[in-house]
Amino acid sequence: MKRLFLTFCLAVTVLASNAKTFSGNIIMTRNGQASNADVTMTMNSNGNGQSSFVLQVNPFGMVRINDVPAATAGNITVYSADRDAITDSGNMRATIFARVTDGMMVADINIPTQNTTIHFNSVGDHFQLPNSDMEAWNAGNGEPDRWHGFKSAGGSFANTSAGLVTLASSEDVRQGATGHSAVMKAGSIFGVVANGTMTNGQLMAGSMSASDTRNHAEMDKDKTNTDANGDLFYMPLYAKPDMFNVWLKYTQGTENIDNMANVSVKTFDGTYYQEPVDKEYTNLSGSIVGGQIPAGGWTFYSFPFDYDSYAGNNAATEAIFVTFSTNGNPGQGSKNDALYVDDIELVYLGAITDLRYQGVTIADWNPAVTEYTLEMTDVPSLNDFTATIVGASAVLTKTMEQNTDGSYRIAISVVSADLQTATCYIINVINPSTQVIVGDVDNNGVVGIADVTALIDYLLGGNVDINTQAADVDNDGSISISDVTTLIDMLLSGN
Repeated sequence: MKRLFLTFCLAVTVLASNAKTFSGNIIMTRNGQASNADVTMTMNSNGNGQSSFVLQVNPFGMVRINDVPAATAGNITVYSADRDAITDSGNMRATIFARVTDGMMVADINIPTQNTTIHFNSVGDHFQLPNSDMEAWNAGNGEPDRWHGFKSAGGSFANTSAGLVTLASSEDVRQGATGHSAVMKAGSIFGVVANGTMTNGQLMAGSMSASDTRNHAEMDKDKTNTDANGDLFYMPLYAKPDMFNVWLKYTQGTENIDNMANVSVKTFDGTYYQEPVDKEYTNLSGSIVGGQIPAGGWTFYSFPFDYDSYAGNNAATEAIFVTFSTNGNPGQGSKNDALYVDDIELVYLGAITDLRYQGVTIADWNPAVTEYTLEMTDVPSLNDFTATIVGASAVLTKTMEQNTDGSYRIAISVVSADLQTATCYIINVINPSTQVIVGDVDNNGVVGIADVTALIDYLLGGNVDINTQAADVDNDGSISISDVTTLIDMLLSGN
């Protein structure tokens, strides 16, 4: 016993040296009741391409799932397994599906016998725009945090513009929402309209002529000037989003059917870029499609990103530049045109539309069905499984494990760039000629009370010929009294 304990302690020491701890939040749903808490998840690398996951959560105390295989694609690593989870309440079957990138993790744990699911998330709003709900207004100049109007502008006419155009907080919000939105209003001087504008970059007022491109919004990772809160006029981006969602309301100071507000969203490499443009820029990697907003009440808009049209630039996606304006054309709106903005969301897709084996779609394929069984006599190859995925930065991973009964468990996962959208498809590959029936201890093709008797005789030292793979009913790698109780429970439940 002392030697076993020493071995265990040494193993724990080795695991601890390879441990990574993630701080985040869990949402646990148990018997239909949801609760959440701030917790930590520890991931211990075993040094063989597998890791163990440890979580402290009531009512189970410690939940530990060992030897979970990994697969990496790009900067995302996916872990998937169906295992016995070790808990303070005893061992219980669990599935885990975790994904990790850049020191962040999202993990889903399902414990069917306890009607419990656990969703762990340490990503938060990392892949979203700061103050996307327009609820933070801490700047002394009255502008929303991380968003800027003419009070933050540079250029020789910045003060003049700040007196004409307003950017302010509003309690006029979309139906069903509370809090605040941001509203920008156009002004006028000498009959020339100054459009209301808000950007996550910086506005520059460099001319009295509305159409002069010295009047623009800009962003540049190399500029170190900051806004009223001390934040840079720069917004990094960590992956390619697929959709730009936003709630907008546009009213006109003077009714004009041709007037439309405008939303511009560009992804680029972070080097200098401005709108309206003063030249051709080749540092763009993507742009939303559309962005013209007609007059009307609060409306939800979902703009897709187009990356294909910019592929020739070979530009990295490292920053996102967003500009809202009361009119898409400088000086062509009307005084008191107003654009309200609220609840911005970047959407990252991750889905499989077609799953194939050796080039042929899997029989009865349905994206909503996540488990399939294939029969084959040869050892499966992961290279034979291919898929069509949706998501500009989504990744596909594949892992394979051999079960104790000789079958194979293949996990094919698609994960969105922000880790939030993910699906794991399980392919169970069996060889009908060698398939072991769990619980068929006497190997007669039927699981019954005779198998219980044979298993007990074997454990008592009787000269009994049994199928040892089928006798490991609880799949813990050994044959013990636990397999007897598990087999009895299986027979009583009819499973």
